[in-house]
Amino acid sequence: MSGKAVSSKMNWQQLFEEEAYRTQLSNEVLPAYMMTTRWYAAKTQKAKTFRIEQYMPFPMENGETAYFVTLEINFEAGFTEYYFITLAFVDQSIEIEEKGRIQATEIGNEKGWIIDALYYESFRKALYDQIISQKSITNGNTKLIFERGKVLRSSPPYSSSQVMGFDQSNTSIEYNGQFFFKVYRRLFQDDNPDLELTKFLSDDSDFKNSPKYGGSISWIKNEYATLSIGIMQEKVGNIGEAWNHTLDMMRGYFERIEATDIDIADIQSIPSFSLCSPDDLKSDFRLLIGDDVLSKVEQMALRVAEMHVALFKNKVDTKFNPIQFNGDYTVWLKNRIIYQLNARFILVEENFDKLEGLARQYAEDFVSEREEITARFLAFDEVELNSSRIRIHGDLHLGQILMTEADDFYIIDYEGEPESTIRDRKVKQTPLKDVAGMLRSFHYAVYATIFGSKNSFKLSREELFEAGEKYYQAISAVFLNQYVTTAMSDNLDIGYQSEIKYLLKYHLLEKAVYEIGYELKARPDWVIIPLTGIRQILED
Repeated sequence: MSGKAVSSKMNWQQLFEEEAYRTQLSNEVLPAYMMTTRWYAAKTQKAKTFRIEQYMPFPMENGETAYFVTLEINFEAGFTEYYFITLAFVDQSIEIEEKGRIQATEIGNEKGWIIDALYYESFRKALYDQIISQKSITNGNTKLIFERGKVLRSSPPYSSSQVMGFDQSNTSIEYNGQFFFKVYRRLFQDDNPDLELTKFLSDDSDFKNSPKYGGSISWIKNEYATLSIGIMQEKVGNIGEAWNHTLDMMRGYFERIEATDIDIADIQSIPSFSLCSPDDLKSDFRLLIGDDVLSKVEQMALRVAEMHVALFKNKVDTKFNPIQFNGDYTVWLKNRIIYQLNARFILVEENFDKLEGLARQYAEDFVSEREEITARFLAFDEVELNSSRIRIHGDLHLGQILMTEADDFYIIDYEGEPESTIRDRKVKQTPLKDVAGMLRSFHYAVYATIFGSKNSFKLSREELFEAGEKYYQAISAVFLNQYVTTAMSDNLDIGYQSEIKYLLKYHLLEKAVYEIGYELKARPDWVIIPLTGIRQILED
């Protein structure tokens, strides 16, 4: 962005303290910049006002000053969101990555850039050192709290940092090649569940397959509101997300079918919600899937179960102690799901013209079955349930699991479902909701493999669907068997078989309904995936 000289008398810090200048930034400069970022999530919503709500000066070793800033954005649709950004002014001779440059301008007699300070190494170093020192910064009634976790207690000195290229809803900085600092861009008036759960699993449980807590920054706005600004975590050595490896494994399955010329009708069919060990599968089916694949699926299930066991064990801390189902939860659950369900019915009807073939047929079936689907959700009755509710991951899928070279798995990103409010993300639920998320992710991976542009299978689309569904049921059964066996051996209260099946079906249906919204907005051709999942549950 271009700019102009804004003051011939003031330096950057003096200028920023002027309300008129901050108003100019929030009205003209920052909205335009945020529209270019990946992390500003409300690009499709028309904003009514942008306002710098609070700011905190952050001094750096070189005598420069950056600012921690919270932005309040009011939308014409009647809701408000809060975002976090860091601001600094640097001389034009300093190299700043293009996506960190907000505005070219001149302050005093110095030409330079207003930048997002995360892209400035001097700021990143000061941030790291502040966490190591654990010194708070106070400005009036507000305070920034810098906390150092156990893995940083030996205080390794700063050596290097870089902003990672995968910034999406958050921005991540790698420090010393050993740690990641995740900056939360969208803010909530409460502790972020990602911070709460990561710190708990790291410091207060024996679960090993989650990133270790290294520290955090929190902004105490007042006695009623504490904002989570970011979290430092130990870097997990990995070879990528489980999603990509799962796609590779599934591609191999279809290729082996074609190589052996097997009749798909002869491939073993596993009933939905079965619990099967790999030994329960016929030998020819195991060869098609691959023993290494089945082993990885079992290992993922083991780690998910161990995470839930760790979250179940705390009986003291009210944030984490397990509780029973009750009427208040049922009211919350039904209201939330029915609201979302009604929105999805409207969305599907509005997008019929984007669909064709089987996707169009399934979409029409979905709308025509509105009464039955609604009744399924409204039939939820806590009186019939004897299992426990705990804090859960809330948005668990193959993209939230990292695979290591040793074929082990680490669970990451505990922020919860993006569409949910911060309070909804913290509601204790059945851990089987996370399991349902994993099963839905396996189902997606089957169809992503079939639809993938890199794949040119000789099998017809109908044959691929049939073979893919058999694969999905088999690995789901293996995953469920390992999960339930581990959970029950460690006394995780998930209920008996009938309750497990009921809760899984309920949350699989909920997850599939949720997915319809994303697919219709992003890639309508793929809406057949959640619609197929809904169809299977209704027919089971």
